[in-house]
Amino acid sequence: MKSILYRNPVTSAIAINFMTMILFIYSINQRITALTISLMVTGVVNRRILDDGIKLNKQKKTIIFLSFFISISIAILYNVYIHKISLNQTINGV
Repeated sequence: MKSILYRNPVTSAIAINFMTMILFIYSINQRITALTISLMVTGVVNRRILDDGIKLNKQKKTIIFLSFFISISIAILYNVYIHKISLNQTINGV
C-alpha cells in the first residue's frame, strides 16, 4: 500500500482527498459529527505523501495542496448550505 501511495503521489493524494470529501458530505447528510476527524487524518496522510513521495517537484506538491484545500472548501460550503436550509426550515416551521 505504501509503495502505491509514494510511487504515484499526485493521483493517490487526489483520490484520498476526493474520498474524504465524499465521506464528509455523507457525514453532514447523516448528522454524524465524529467523521469530521477524517479531515485531520487526511491532512496527515497528505503530509506523509508530500514528505515521502517519489519525484515530487514544486508543481506536483502544489497540485496536492490545491486538491486538499479544494476538497475541504467544497465540504465546508456544502455544510454551510445544509445548515442554512435547516435553519430556514426551522424558522418557517416546515
